[in-house]
Amino acid sequence: METEGQAIAVQVDAARETAVLGPRRKEGLCVLGALTAGSLVWHMPPLDGMTEQGTHFLATMIVAVTLWVLDVFEEYIVGLMLLLAWVVLDIVPTEVALAGFAENSWFFTVGALGIAAAIGKTALLQRLSARLLRWIPIHCQKTYLFSLLSAGFLSGSLLPTGKARAAVAVPVSQAISDAAGFAPRSNGSAAISLAAFVGFSQMSFIFLTGGETCLIGWNFLPPAFKAEFGWLSWFLVALPAALCIVLFMLLAVQFLFPLSAHEKERLAAQAARPLTNSGPLTRKEWIILTTLLLTVAGWLTTSLHGVNEAWVALAALVVFLLAGILDKKGFKNDLDWGLIMFFGVLNSMALVAEHAKVGTWFMSLSSPLLSHFAAKPLQFLLVVCLLVAAVRFFLRKTPTTALFAVGVLPLSNIAGIHPGVVLVTVIMAAECFLLGYQDGPYQIAYGGAGGNAFSHGQSRKVLAAKYLATLLAVAVSIPYWRFLGLIR
Repeated sequence: METEGQAIAVQVDAARETAVLGPRRKEGLCVLGALTAGSLVWHMPPLDGMTEQGTHFLATMIVAVTLWVLDVFEEYIVGLMLLLAWVVLDIVPTEVALAGFAENSWFFTVGALGIAAAIGKTALLQRLSARLLRWIPIHCQKTYLFSLLSAGFLSGSLLPTGKARAAVAVPVSQAISDAAGFAPRSNGSAAISLAAFVGFSQMSFIFLTGGETCLIGWNFLPPAFKAEFGWLSWFLVALPAALCIVLFMLLAVQFLFPLSAHEKERLAAQAARPLTNSGPLTRKEWIILTTLLLTVAGWLTTSLHGVNEAWVALAALVVFLLAGILDKKGFKNDLDWGLIMFFGVLNSMALVAEHAKVGTWFMSLSSPLLSHFAAKPLQFLLVVCLLVAAVRFFLRKTPTTALFAVGVLPLSNIAGIHPGVVLVTVIMAAECFLLGYQDGPYQIAYGGAGGNAFSHGQSRKVLAAKYLATLLAVAVSIPYWRFLGLIR
């Protein structure tokens, strides 16, 4: 009997060991495959038009992207490994590798995540979301999705950057999801949060003032075209594409994340529950509400006072620290410092790519391809979208837009397309991405909810749908642009 018991114990131990070693073996194979692919590229002779440092940068990016796609390690761990590789392997000078930590956007991330952590200390947004759940039919999920997509659509004319809009959208969508009773990373939670993210952070192309990317791209237009392509003209050109994307994403989110029977029961129970009187606002809630209003006002009036959005967000965080809403322990534990470090590496990534001349090499490679489709407007614009998607694996939206404005706008006349149409198409495509490291507002959306709103796997489904929506929007807009006389 004892022997039989010992045999069973041995089998249990073996099963446990197999359960542990299985994932470790898989991780080891993934790492080995990534390093092998990176090593092959590293030892290649420099490609035409690319420096040796550029080839080495591509090799490190192949390793990093592979590890990110396969979710072998946490994103910030791979980011720090990437930073080490740039410095230790002498790909770029140390000051270039660390330059991302000195950018305004890095401090904006600290401020935005601090604001989200402070809001989470009170029930202010829970009060608001409870009211919304009574005002909007609770059984109608599409109403919430459409409201969030539309609100984000319109917010581009007010809030100046995607990061600012993400900072506003995250706590509101999370509070609505919590009040509706959705479990973390459930279909209901992912649908609400990702609809808010797409609406508030992925639709800035609709307005000339929707973000710095639009304004920077606009400044690359030839003077004659710039004079006739102002705020209203930009809006009219982008409007059909924006409507197409909103409707497509409304259907896509509902299809990808249908509510389960349990979630529908929770919603019905929430709708039947009477609205309780939670009493007057507390001192902390008044401080948060006042600070939030002043912060949003500061973001809206950046062009008047000249203070960058990052410092407005950081000032709000300082107020919360001074008021004791976020204490020392909360500042250390409630802010995702892994994400904050990762965001600094992401900022540096674009600067390292520029230093290595990767973008210049890519445009010299793709110009002949674009020239081949010059007589076919639809194919020309779709190829532009695909090329932008490729560049976005290495560069942020702003340098990508500047790069294509320099390299592609001169070809628009040959293709018979107004440069403004090409520019709007480039910015639409530049807002698309598939992996979390490619987008700053995404990091704020994911980290602001502590990773509980949705998983990276769930977001990739929506982000892939956004790619398809953008390509469809370009195709749908072609007849409209011809009608306006912007395509010959």
